[in-house]
Amino acid sequence: MAPAPRPARAGLWLWLCLVGGGGCLHCSNERLAYSIAFAKEAPAARCTHVSYSRTKPVLLQHPCHQYNPWDKQKISVYLGKDVFVSTTTFEASLSPLCIPKELEAKAAAVSAIAFVHTDRVSMVINGRVYLYLESPDGWVVSAGVSLPVSELSNVHCCYTGEDSQCKALSSTLFAYDTGRSVSDSHIFLSKDGGYTFTRVQMSTGERGVLLGVYNFISFGLTGLLINRTEEDETGKAAGAYFRYLGTENNRVSNHSSAVFHLLRKGPAKLWSIHSLGLRGFIILWTTDILLISSNNGLIMDEVTVMPTKKFQNTTFSNSGFSLVSVSGSEIAVLTQNKQIFYGSISLVTTVVYIATDSSIDLNTTVMLFEERGWLTLLSPVISNFSQLYDFKKCKFNLQLAIWRSQQSCDVEILEGDFENKIYYIDMHENLTLNATFVPKPGKTSIPMVTVSNPHVLAFSAKISEIGFTYDGNTKYLLHIGLQQQYFSGFAELDFCDSLLDGEISTVTVDIPDKGIGCIDVAPLTALVAVSCPPTKHIRLFKNITACDKGLLQEAVLKKNFSYAISYEIYDPQFLARPNIQQDNLEIKYDFKNLGCPLLVYYKNPWVPILELWENGAFQKRVSAEFVMFEINGMHNYDYLLTANDANCFSQPQNWTALLKEQESPDPHTAWTRRNYMSCKDRNGPELKWPSVKYQVLGGGKNKIIFPPYNGLYVFKAIIVDTFYSYCDLSITFSIYVYGAFPRSYISFQATLIGLLILILLLILTGYFLPHLSLKKNHPKVKVF
Repeated sequence: MAPAPRPARAGLWLWLCLVGGGGCLHCSNERLAYSIAFAKEAPAARCTHVSYSRTKPVLLQHPCHQYNPWDKQKISVYLGKDVFVSTTTFEASLSPLCIPKELEAKAAAVSAIAFVHTDRVSMVINGRVYLYLESPDGWVVSAGVSLPVSELSNVHCCYTGEDSQCKALSSTLFAYDTGRSVSDSHIFLSKDGGYTFTRVQMSTGERGVLLGVYNFISFGLTGLLINRTEEDETGKAAGAYFRYLGTENNRVSNHSSAVFHLLRKGPAKLWSIHSLGLRGFIILWTTDILLISSNNGLIMDEVTVMPTKKFQNTTFSNSGFSLVSVSGSEIAVLTQNKQIFYGSISLVTTVVYIATDSSIDLNTTVMLFEERGWLTLLSPVISNFSQLYDFKKCKFNLQLAIWRSQQSCDVEILEGDFENKIYYIDMHENLTLNATFVPKPGKTSIPMVTVSNPHVLAFSAKISEIGFTYDGNTKYLLHIGLQQQYFSGFAELDFCDSLLDGEISTVTVDIPDKGIGCIDVAPLTALVAVSCPPTKHIRLFKNITACDKGLLQEAVLKKNFSYAISYEIYDPQFLARPNIQQDNLEIKYDFKNLGCPLLVYYKNPWVPILELWENGAFQKRVSAEFVMFEINGMHNYDYLLTANDANCFSQPQNWTALLKEQESPDPHTAWTRRNYMSCKDRNGPELKWPSVKYQVLGGGKNKIIFPPYNGLYVFKAIIVDTFYSYCDLSITFSIYVYGAFPRSYISFQATLIGLLILILLLILTGYFLPHLSLKKNHPKVKVF
């Protein structure tokens, strides 16, 4: 790549423009980006040219392009008469995109694209969905899309860290068509990044026309954008609105947003932008209207214009919109009469007029943000040396343009070390975030804290002075305390979402009235997952093992050690059935995962001691309720307490009943935190059998009791306490029970007869032994 800069006089033109105060626009850096080596860029011989189905071009940047969470360059796509896919932000010459004729023999018209992770683009071409990879695989036909579609929709998690939830979110993709009723629309969902889709049926009873399908992940919902031309039977006005669909545990599910007017002049192409750091923002625009929402579409507002000397209106001109481009918290608007506006995306999004440039070709020119505070106008031009296209870039400094419009900034510093990071809050846990800010002297701008999903996340905030800057300005600390809404006490329980499944929310610190001139003062946003921290787990406390006492040898256990379980004491269906006709069970001991077994004396009632660990460090002893089963089906053990002993108010659950409820009995899933019902709940089933054994351990006095048996058990313990953690905590461990006498195989009758004979012999011995002794001591004397 060799960029060709324009003469330095461009800087002079800009300075003259600024001094003169006119509404002109000249680049501070204009150049041509091209490549010297072209051979590898030659297009394939047998392929169909791909073009955009709309008349005006648009450039789409990967939503994570301003971040670098995966250390890779992000894809950008130019859509116009030609389509270009770039991984270098168009810093090299490219050939127009084409698709193999085996897939599309005639014209190939792209109607929508969506980015998948960092190296793939999903495209709708002629109503079919394809996956384009920057790899030798090239094009892949997406499976499962059996009906024509026209649109794609997804969101991206751009936060720093290798988080599984984040990656799964970025792999979720909707493909759908528009212009039909919701029930008749073709809606497909992919959870593997666009490789396979499944049909989604949306039976909402809505009479309007479907315009869009969105994954409002920070709300935990799917949003349907519907346009209705007539007032409905409930009196709801005609217009567009969002219908939110989700699980029954979500408090916003099956609700609708306020009605807003979107399609003023009948059918039109609708563009939408709604990743924006998962902060809850969504932007909708057509050639006639530009709307924005900061709360996942609940309320849509028009973007307003801040009046200046050069543009005194508070609304855009009536010429209409040509392009809208965003990056993080920045927005740029290009109108049909070639006016450029710029602003910051916040709770109240306002833009300011920058300039008018009559030289812009609306049929080829697009806008993009390559770095904060700099706007680039880009257009492709055919190369003079090859069949490739070079890219003309006109880059100018927005800071200077804002200064020309006399827009000030009331804040010097807003920073926090939580920006673009992921945090976890489990049940009953708190999180503290801190941000520092410095307002300019004489200004009273104060940061505002917002969360995208208040049904999940609650917060409190306070501000304190912490010193002064080198310039003598007061420095403040914003202290933010975060916790799960359910346990916060700030809201009624019917406002909070369910406890069974964790959800996410963003927390953002911004200064709404800081002014458009604060280009370098960006909002601070972190992603808070109210769910299971990925490193949280439980371990078994082993105070003494069978290896420590020499009952088992570690070297022996490591060498493919195996043992047998008697046919009398195990049930392969885990139902504790007696007298099953089966063979002894041979078990190979898994030393790698189990280690040396814990040592347990058979006469002592026993319960395992479980420990909670996170990030490789011990946290605390587990006090939650848990259940256990022997993973090989052994059932020769019992429980110390009965339901009556455990002070149960309702009939307690048990393994047998729960396993019988499953079509394929599986103890790993039969009893978990998702279906656990405490017997201390007075609203539970009636306590009819108080003498049954109580099979829940932890949090009480219940323990396991063993028969006179020496041998190995391999147990799995599962935390079932619904209010303990979002994590599905479990652990598999082994114990060795010892101390019982070997089993006797002599019958009771034989033992009794033998004992009676022994007693008779002792009696006879006691009777005859004195007589024999007397004879020995007094022998008879013979007299001669």
